[in-house]
Amino acid sequence: MSKVININTGEEVKQPEEIYHTCSICDSEFSEDEGGMNNGVIGILPVSFCPTCFNGILEMAHYFLSSNEK
Repeated sequence: MSKVININTGEEVKQPEEIYHTCSICDSEFSEDEGGMNNGVIGILPVSFCPTCFNGILEMAHYFLSSNEK
């Protein structure tokens, strides 16, 4: 990891800590850089989905929506 130096003061700038979210389905932790849905609501329930669960939800919705078109 590299250091970031403020060119005006010469002091090292501290990097912000990475924020992790917990998936509402599988309880795994994921960061914003990994993707997924960080914060959302279903009705009044707050939810977060990791990239794997979010992809699975989208594929399931696509499957059910496309099966109704036949």
